[in-house]
Amino acid sequence: MLSSAELLVRDAMLRSLPGRPPSKVAVVLIDEAAIRSEGRWPWSRAQIAHLVDRMFAAGAKGVALDLLLPEAREGDEGLAQALRQGPSVLAAGLDDSGAWLMPNRTLQGTQLGHVSFDLDRDGVVRRFSATKQMGGRVLPALSVAAARLGDARLPVPVGVILRPAFRTRPIPQISAAVLLGSDRLGSDRLGSDRLGSDRPGSELEAALRDRIVFLGTSAAGIGDRFVSPISQGGTPEPGVLVEAMSAEAILSKDLLRTAPPLLDALLVFGLALLGSFLLASPSRISPLIASPILLAPLMLSAGSLHLLDLELAPLAELSALLLVGTLVGGLRARQSRRAMHEAQRRIAELESLQSSLADLRQQDAEARRVVAHELKTPLTSVRGLAQLLAQFDLSGPERNRVAQMVVTETARLAEMVDALLDLERLRLRDFGQDARILDLSALCLARAGYLRAGTERNIEVDVEADLRVLGDQALLERVLENLVSNAFKFSPAGSPVRLSLRSEGSMARLEVEDQGPGVPVQERGAIFGRFARGSAQGMAPGLGLGLALVADVVAWHGGTVTVEAGAEGGSLFRVRLPLIPGNAD
Repeated sequence: MLSSAELLVRDAMLRSLPGRPPSKVAVVLIDEAAIRSEGRWPWSRAQIAHLVDRMFAAGAKGVALDLLLPEAREGDEGLAQALRQGPSVLAAGLDDSGAWLMPNRTLQGTQLGHVSFDLDRDGVVRRFSATKQMGGRVLPALSVAAARLGDARLPVPVGVILRPAFRTRPIPQISAAVLLGSDRLGSDRLGSDRLGSDRPGSELEAALRDRIVFLGTSAAGIGDRFVSPISQGGTPEPGVLVEAMSAEAILSKDLLRTAPPLLDALLVFGLALLGSFLLASPSRISPLIASPILLAPLMLSAGSLHLLDLELAPLAELSALLLVGTLVGGLRARQSRRAMHEAQRRIAELESLQSSLADLRQQDAEARRVVAHELKTPLTSVRGLAQLLAQFDLSGPERNRVAQMVVTETARLAEMVDALLDLERLRLRDFGQDARILDLSALCLARAGYLRAGTERNIEVDVEADLRVLGDQALLERVLENLVSNAFKFSPAGSPVRLSLRSEGSMARLEVEDQGPGVPVQERGAIFGRFARGSAQGMAPGLGLGLALVADVVAWHGGTVTVEAGAEGGSLFRVRLPLIPGNAD
């Protein structure tokens, strides 16, 4: 997040540094005045050769042509001869395919330098490669090659990124029109942003004497332009001017060097330590307040290091490390307190979990005991009846009665085992795989008709149409049958059972109401357990598993089941099931 701001901060620092007068480099520009004076671009080789002659005649120490001249043209021999008057370098570029774009064969006796800048993400030139390799050939940067014209002892750092500080400014700029016409006019007429106006020819020569003179274009529509960190208002400058500034920086040793990692580390450590102290202090300074306090010394330190020709590690990295170190160190005490509270909370949760686990174990043991007891009762009856048949000489009618009792008890035992198996199998089923879209309204109407046909009891049905749910049809039919059967079982023979189905927000509400004795308030939560029988059940037959199956099936469908007092004193069982999304109100 800081990388974009980092580049702007660095540029502001560079612009704030005091300037140094340049003494190594000057620039001759083919500008609008030169185009008006000497004719439209491109110029002939003879005109360029005449410019080179004038630069050497003015005392130039070397000449660097920031012009790409790949085509062979008339006058190349004369230009080559002019360049041989003194040290010189020609520009080489890259074509669209990435291959070298070299000067034509006649001019290749001159030293070459590449004119490819490395642009940052915002399109600003802050660095360039000292050398570039392409197609098996390595060329130095034009600014490096030009700097070596002034000092042949300068090394060519292979594969190194150079970062000029741009403090030697402004570079002297002379119009090619003035240089070509100075021998005729006796003076140089320059723009207001250049050397001055109406200076004698001797002063013009003094401006170029013993300097490396760059020749390039600045007229509108010709030549390349770049934005440098010191460009006024972000206005692009001629590429030859950026090359000249880079060469001046190399000759003046005005290059930024990367600060040692130890220095970066000490700066970050010191500021992070300060941040830790601030954030851990009793005043509890907010990180949002402390961060600017800490970033300000970082910026001041970075500016001081620039004065020493040192460049910090990327400010974005330093800032990120600083903020991370500050927050980690400063919040350490608070995190310790939070960790202590969290540990206490987890201990409490563990104790609660252990208590719940103990309760579950107790409930499981109790359930096993109840199941064993409930299964033992019919088995004891069957065994007693079997002994009665085996050990006593019974009459025919008596033997038939005892045999019928055996059949009844075994049927009850089988029903109990089947119900228990249904409950256990339900836990293993995957709702996502087994559930289907069901028309709950149609299901209720169909089962009510079936139950009404099998009994003489009256069922009052009130069903809202087209209510759909996700579920298993067979299981929901058993829920409905169990609730209606219970209503028949515990209500007077002549009383009706009411069945209703209505939508309630995102839920379907199914109600079965009878006019029986009802369920006492203290038993309404327990009757959905296995083998649970209400006190009002009396001698009514049953295994105590029907409502347990209802509760498990409803929970498997993501719903709830409750019981409360009916409008006329009986029981009202209410089941809520999720409607499918398109069915909700």
